[in-house]
Amino acid sequence: MANIRESINEMIEESYLLGLTENEIKEDLDNFVEICGKVIHENVHDRKQMQKLTEKLARARALSLIEDHGEPTLSEGEDRFPIEETAVQSSKERFAEKVARNKRLIMRTIRECDPKLEQLIEQERFPDQSTESISQSLPIDQPPAKSRAKDLFLKTCYVVTLLFMLLLVYLVLLQNI
Repeated sequence: MANIRESINEMIEESYLLGLTENEIKEDLDNFVEICGKVIHENVHDRKQMQKLTEKLARARALSLIEDHGEPTLSEGEDRFPIEETAVQSSKERFAEKVARNKRLIMRTIRECDPKLEQLIEQERFPDQSTESISQSLPIDQPPAKSRAKDLFLKTCYVVTLLFMLLLVYLVLLQNI
């Protein structure tokens, strides 16, 4: 389940980044790193935990560099899948994919050290969206007072009709006895 959620988050991040120019993607990444650093420095006061987090982030960065280096670079006209022309990715798309993957890798690494830090970073990145505002942003539409009065009147008429029908059935049964 976590892998599915991770993949979905990465796709959302990547689709967001695809709407930006390369310079805006770089600015977004710089902003992300700045927010992560700020939240970590404000909330991690234990030197041991800070060292552990630093080591894990360094490993994650090394893994990312190895993955990036391991990907074969395509020449200008070359295709990843020669049969499918839709598989060609522009450099911007590859860049957005790498940035999104790196962001999710950083968040996963931070979550492994302290899940609360991930929540704080997400709140800092998206201040308008908190767990409270999500539940409040989807209110059930309340019908106007006039509509509620009309519904109450119709329900009352329905109940009176049912009672009248039950009275008729009772009287018919009394005549048969």
